[in-house]
Amino acid sequence: MDANALKIELIQKIIACDDEDLLMKIEGLLKNIKPGASEAGESYEVEGRKSQLTNEQLEEIERRWKAYKSGEEKAIPWEDVRKEIQNKYGF
Repeated sequence: MDANALKIELIQKIIACDDEDLLMKIEGLLKNIKPGASEAGESYEVEGRKSQLTNEQLEEIERRWKAYKSGEEKAIPWEDVRKEIQNKYGF
């Protein structure tokens, strides 16, 4: 099993776990690991638990938020988005 497959398997097990004591032990084991992420051709570090988004992604969110607040762009209600996804993809 490669490292990425193992990570996915561990994440799935953690998500399914309801044992708070076990989760606290896992957190203790991982507390000294600095979160980070990398993608092909890109490398960046995540600052603590603040954000796992790149600066470019955060800037895009900020741009869209300002456009929404100014009335330049309008939001689409979740129900409409959900219906469109159901119609287009069948789920």
